[in-house]
Amino acid sequence: MTIFEAIRSSQLMQTPSAAMSPTRRHHHRAAHYLVPLLLTAMLLQMPSSTIAFLTTGSQSQAAHRHPSSLQNAYRDESSFPLNNGNGQQQTSTSSTSSSPQQNHDVPQLSKFKSRPPKIHPDSGGRITLVGSGPGSPSLLTLAAHSLITDPSNLLIVDRLVSAEIRTLMDEAGVNYKIANKTPGCQMAAQDEIFEWCKEGLRNGKHVVRLKIGDPFVFGRGGEEVLQFRQFGVEPTVIPGVSAAFSAPLLASIPVTHRGISNQVVMCTGYGKNNTSPDLIQYHPEQTVVFLMAVGRLRKLCDSLIHQAGYPPQTPVGIVERAGCPEQRTVVGTMESIADLAERYNVRPPSTIVVGEVVNVLLTEEDFVEVVKIKVEQGGLLESDGVVDSEERGGMIVKSGHHGLIV
Repeated sequence: MTIFEAIRSSQLMQTPSAAMSPTRRHHHRAAHYLVPLLLTAMLLQMPSSTIAFLTTGSQSQAAHRHPSSLQNAYRDESSFPLNNGNGQQQTSTSSTSSSPQQNHDVPQLSKFKSRPPKIHPDSGGRITLVGSGPGSPSLLTLAAHSLITDPSNLLIVDRLVSAEIRTLMDEAGVNYKIANKTPGCQMAAQDEIFEWCKEGLRNGKHVVRLKIGDPFVFGRGGEEVLQFRQFGVEPTVIPGVSAAFSAPLLASIPVTHRGISNQVVMCTGYGKNNTSPDLIQYHPEQTVVFLMAVGRLRKLCDSLIHQAGYPPQTPVGIVERAGCPEQRTVVGTMESIADLAERYNVRPPSTIVVGEVVNVLLTEEDFVEVVKIKVEQGGLLESDGVVDSEERGGMIVKSGHHGLIV
């Protein structure tokens, strides 16, 4: 019988009888609720091995649940050979032969009993995960700027990190590698990133993993942290300015505005294995911000209209290369924006904003070009200037550095 079974069978935990006096029944009822709370508080102060013993009633099972060392939780077949200081190679091995194969699925949380050290105990290497913001070097955090301009660091850089930030790294003489994460080859590129990081750790380097925007906002930052833990280190994470909020701001689009939008939803255009995420149902006072979705814009808009209830005239804005000198903002409606994006060759990195907030602050003077288009059998044709029911209008804004409208 375990301690919990003993308590359940005790008189304190039985239903009070009608023969009890009111005072005794009151005390009994109080004990009925307080005993489990006190027991829980006691258990929280006990070592986990003692708790396992009390709950199972078996010391051998408790020992199985609580290994004597947690170090092996990070030493599996994903570990790498490291120099032991004498030029010889030593390889970390798993504590059991049944460890799962390394893959990019999220590991079971129970695998990580505690965080590994910040500095690898064998090589002295470490990893810092850094967000580079939307693209402008002036929007880097001070911590990010210091790390990416330190020549002693090894930088592993996302493909979409802006040329302006890469120039900053070049001028500082920093050694960096660029991950070629193009559509369709993300997994192969991610494998390459992990191999570069592993190699840097093996050589005792401070590896700086530089990502666009914020690492934890649709940037696989959490997945990379879990993988780095399997390498035996806990990465330091430096947040970045996410394009989900900064890109609309730089284009004079407030994601919230009293009386217009009282809620914001962030979505990605690509789910795991390139699947399409679930659609956000229409609400008139809602702003939806899509990241990494410009490649699926036409399909996305069609699905939002026909499956999520969005009116075809819902305003949509695309902010391309936010914060960079060549920033552009293309504005249209749910039914015209895909045609406008093709016409003006909109490319990643771009942030898509859906909702009435798109038109709150923009004025006619902001638009340097106004386009009226119509679609016939899927082909984009120039309008003859006659506005009729078949035409769909759209506008384009060309913006200067930091989103100043010119």
